[in-house]
Amino acid sequence: MNRTLLAPLLLLGAAGALSALDHRFVYAPLEVGQGAAQAERFFGIEAQLKSKALEDTWVYANDATLGVNAEGRVYGLGLGLLTDWGFGQSDDRSRPGERTNPGELLRLEGRVDWAIEIRHPEDSSIPLLQIIPKFRYITYPNQRDIFTPFYNNWLKERQRWVGLDLWYAAPIEGLEVGFGVEQNISSEWRATRAGLGLREFIQYNAVDLAFWQKVGAADAEYRDVVGGERKSGFTTADVGGRVTMPLFLEELFVFGELLITYWLDSDIRDHRAAAGEDRGDVVLAVGISWMPD
Repeated sequence: MNRTLLAPLLLLGAAGALSALDHRFVYAPLEVGQGAAQAERFFGIEAQLKSKALEDTWVYANDATLGVNAEGRVYGLGLGLLTDWGFGQSDDRSRPGERTNPGELLRLEGRVDWAIEIRHPEDSSIPLLQIIPKFRYITYPNQRDIFTPFYNNWLKERQRWVGLDLWYAAPIEGLEVGFGVEQNISSEWRATRAGLGLREFIQYNAVDLAFWQKVGAADAEYRDVVGGERKSGFTTADVGGRVTMPLFLEELFVFGELLITYWLDSDIRDHRAAAGEDRGDVVLAVGISWMPD
């Protein structure tokens, strides 16, 4: 697949917050065997309006949110800051009976990764494998700092994920197969999660299309908190798609995105139904991104 043509498909954020396997396209990786002077650089800023906000299938904001994200990459090293701000008034998870306010910072994620790409030994224009070790810190600034079982804010300061993503470019152009795993290194929550997935990239004239399909797995420690049942194995599935088009200015792009998630485990679905929550979710997003040359 020609990654130069597909540069505008870089997904700074997603309609739902990302799971263990990151389906976003990584631009400007460090190519094995390439000289440092030839390494590409990248910077982008994105804003998107989402119908709701998810964290690996569970909903942390059930009304409209505004995502504002920035990411840069040089010599394969990437730094990212992803934020979600209240646009509507969601139920406040840490203050039962209350709602969040527009403009309130609901979620903050800082990330560091290093994208390494191995290319075909006989044709350096053909990518074969991306290896992406990563670290992510996630918190929810609007939630209460003091934890009690009724506040539902246990995850606020307990997400420090170290992980690895692998994406293999299949012989079919535009198709990639991925695997990702993350270990939380917080001393209070030693949870593990993983994912398997596919992603497809299609370019038609000035329109870029991206699709993904993933299943998520986790240990019982993770699902006890995120899901409400002490179950392990493959418990979630999501599919999504994104269309990106250039605007009148060369460096600006507009996009629309759809994400559909579903809990595979029947016990978790029953637990959510008993709590008045859905067995899955649909998230719509529209936004604009700026990616200077």
